[in-house]
Amino acid sequence: MLSRSVSLLQQLAKTNNSRRYLSLKQLNPIINRNLAWFSGQSTKKTFGERLKRRLKNFLIVTVIGFGTYYGFTTGWGAVPLLKHIDTEKYEAVCVSPRNYFLMTPLLPPVSVAHCVSVDPKAKVISCNTDGEQPVSRGDDVKTILIPSRRAGGSSSRIIKDSGESIHSFFLNIYLARVRPSLDMKYDILVGSVGSENNTFNTPGIEEHAHFLKEVLDARRIRSAISDAFESAMTPTQTPAKRKRLLHFVVVGGGPTGVEFAAELADLVREDLQIYFPRLVANDVKIALIEALDHILSMRDKQISDYTERHFHRENIDVLMNTFVKEVKQHEVVVQLKGSDELKSIPCSVVVWATGIKPRALTNKLREIIGFDIQSNRMGLTYRSIFTLLFEEADTERRGTLDLQQFRALVERKITEFPQLEIISKSIEKAFEEADKDKSGTLTLAELHSALGKADTKIRALPATAQVASQEGSFVADLLNQLKDTQSNNYEQQSLKSFRYKHMGSLAYVGGDEAVVDFTGSKPILDMFNLKPLSGRSAAYLWKSFYLTEMFTGRTKTLLAFDWVRTQFFGRDISRY
Repeated sequence: MLSRSVSLLQQLAKTNNSRRYLSLKQLNPIINRNLAWFSGQSTKKTFGERLKRRLKNFLIVTVIGFGTYYGFTTGWGAVPLLKHIDTEKYEAVCVSPRNYFLMTPLLPPVSVAHCVSVDPKAKVISCNTDGEQPVSRGDDVKTILIPSRRAGGSSSRIIKDSGESIHSFFLNIYLARVRPSLDMKYDILVGSVGSENNTFNTPGIEEHAHFLKEVLDARRIRSAISDAFESAMTPTQTPAKRKRLLHFVVVGGGPTGVEFAAELADLVREDLQIYFPRLVANDVKIALIEALDHILSMRDKQISDYTERHFHRENIDVLMNTFVKEVKQHEVVVQLKGSDELKSIPCSVVVWATGIKPRALTNKLREIIGFDIQSNRMGLTYRSIFTLLFEEADTERRGTLDLQQFRALVERKITEFPQLEIISKSIEKAFEEADKDKSGTLTLAELHSALGKADTKIRALPATAQVASQEGSFVADLLNQLKDTQSNNYEQQSLKSFRYKHMGSLAYVGGDEAVVDFTGSKPILDMFNLKPLSGRSAAYLWKSFYLTEMFTGRTKTLLAFDWVRTQFFGRDISRY
């Protein structure tokens, strides 16, 4: 009992040290909790009731997650390919700046070598571990130590150690672990380097905004949020500066921006509320900026409307039809649609989640092939490939193709290039339209014109994890089916073309609620008569989906225990 009394005094002292004044209202929970212990009674539910309540959500998740799961696939192109490729048939080599798989949809709650050049003619890739890194890595000492363009004290500062001796120590470690450049030959090259954040040339983003693409990004955001709350607790802070420090801005109303805003609201309400009750009650503000008239605009309108109403209940300000013109160290400059007036939003942390663009390696490969040939920024255009096919179809080496040669080319390559299905429906008409000079033959330029016209009628697939996963699995299956790996004559090996099957989409919206949209997944809708889902049931599906998509039993177990630990003990708000 004496030790319990000492514990009570320590709690009071600790509370008194962390606050300038201690009201009776703030003392009541501590006193009542300790008096209940002395009397052997409890003012709260029993341990069994609390355990049952906390495990309820987790048990539902695990039952769904480890049971039979229909349809949804996610991940990135390279991982499904490596998972399914026949290693008895191929020696698979993965060149990546990471030695782990990064599940970026789970970055919001978190808050090796790399290829630098490709020579398609010599079939050689150049790799190195020095110089500019294509991604930010949690163990990238050079990224941590070398000064960046970000201004000191900005919301996106590079994490640095304050001790000079530690600085030198880690710098020596970095210099010691740099490995030389190397070249690697290949027989078949699969490019799956992903994408990077698109700033749309908005001033100040690189210097003052956070991205949410890598593990180090999540760590920086986590540190910035903790730093904002701790700085706001300083007694000398003015009310205006305190409100600026606790104003968090998320730019982008897509799935990434919505899920991060939701997770941040959960963090504030469930964890930071305990340590900073007065700040959370009076000063914290979260704003989500979207240029369109709805958030989650690619989803069903019911999903968008529900999310907007839910965010209103969660005290998340949604600023729609709003354009970000500039990001400064302590503010965001915005412009409303239809207005010439610029407005300033004071804030401390800005998270940029507006879109993606190709990585530097992809652009470099386009440059090597030639921008006049490789004009498509989203992927390798089949225009350059058909230059070789034209030569193959021109059996008489006349430099032109007649109708019969054109027909044979379309019929042979239709399984390899789905775009040709459009031409196959009316080969004669397509031939006549491409034959501009009415010579009865097609030149290489005229063939490109015909194929380009067919290409415009094909809608590009969205740059999502679901698409990349299906494409990765398809390429692995295709390579596994090849009977002759040295032959480019794929149509003789009875290979099917890629067909994307949309299985729906999910997004977490906070407060243990989520939204699920089945728009576009017509077979599933017809089979189960499913409609857009929202609420806690959708959150269970969201968690079970990502739990199921973990690639090993180890990672499934770690993720499940992380969720259970958070339910019992809350999130860790320490900085590291």
